[in-house]
Amino acid sequence: MDILKEDIKSLLPKGVFLVDLKEDNRRRMLNCVIDAESPVDLNLTTSVSKDIHKSGILENSYPKGMSLSVSSVGIDTPIKDEYQFRKNINKSISLSIVRDGKTCSFQAQIVDVKDDCIEIKRKGYDNELVPITQIVHAKLIVKFS
Repeated sequence: MDILKEDIKSLLPKGVFLVDLKEDNRRRMLNCVIDAESPVDLNLTTSVSKDIHKSGILENSYPKGMSLSVSSVGIDTPIKDEYQFRKNINKSISLSIVRDGKTCSFQAQIVDVKDDCIEIKRKGYDNELVPITQIVHAKLIVKFS
């Protein structure tokens, strides 16, 4: 599976990342989850799917056949990587970080991303820089108007 992941990663356009690759042998289905620095749309998932099929790597890995599904991450997926924070600038997140050996959780708005840190704004506080390595969990807060 690691070789297949690397093969698929090599086919992805610049700025597109393989988040997950799940194999369901019972249903003969391979689910490829991608994310990108810009929004992932139907054109991108279709293009990635076509590139994987054209490459022949599925036939090499699954001589008896396997269906492929390429999709984007869901809005409830935790934010982990710098590019994910960058594409969510000006959005609110729920954040858990480690400070002085203790985990603290709060809500904040992403102001900027720089030097492996995110700049956040919390109500009642000045803007602060949080190293991405100190983040235990971050999730987008979805608001419906």
